[in-house]
Amino acid sequence: MMSPEDRRILDDFAARVREVTPSVSIWAFGSRARGSADPESDFDLCVVLPAVTRELRERIYGIAWEIGFDAGRVLAPVLLSEEDFERAPLSASTLVANIRREGIAA
Repeated sequence: MMSPEDRRILDDFAARVREVTPSVSIWAFGSRARGSADPESDFDLCVVLPAVTRELRERIYGIAWEIGFDAGRVLAPVLLSEEDFERAPLSASTLVANIRREGIAA
């Protein structure tokens, strides 16, 4: 189970990203989502966008850095287009399967 502090960080990240691009789906996954993280664990996040552009990538990575810096965590967002997440070959990957199975939506 995700810690209350990690949940707060996820919610903060999601709110900030949605200020930039409202049409996104966001999940935490990995050890922080499972509640098995140690103090040095990064915070895996999946952000699914209608389309991934250079500008959005830079803005979202900047948000992740700022929130992570303030919280003492390394936020590691993975940005995927809706096409990649839902229909492209990547949608059948173990990465996407893990996000669907264990991800915690924001």
